Amino acid sequence: MTPSEGDIRAVLNQIIDPCSRVAGAPVGLVDMGLIRRLTVTPGVGTVDVHAVIGVTEYGCLLAPSFASEARKLLAGLPGIGLIDIELDAEFDWAPEDMSAAYRQHLAERRAATSQVMLPLRESQVTREP
Repeated sequence: MTPSEGDIRAVLNQIIDPCSRVAGAPVGLVDMGLIRRLTVTPGVGTVDVHAVIGVTEYGCLLAPSFASEARKLLAGLPGIGLIDIELDAEFDWAPEDMSAAYRQHLAERRAATSQVMLPLRESQVTREP
């Protein structure tokens, strides 16, 4: 049995965007909207995969590592033929590209963290009159 586009997206979504991890809300490339295009072409007993992977901003240096990890994960999936990973040269990602579920999760996370208050304690320093 050959993998479906959904199977392939699920594998690619295992690649976590490191910036989202640092922000405390880890998310995969698919939900982050960084899989800019995905084409799955059926062959004889296999499917060929062409994916275009983007980044959130021009200065991000992670695209090559995303592509490498995508190749590695896809190659381990039974029924995969040719794998062609391309890096997006458009740099046109916008927050609206994130999945609706992740945008909701991120909004909830941001709301929860804005409620966190650090306890204040009185200064130990005394002033002379």
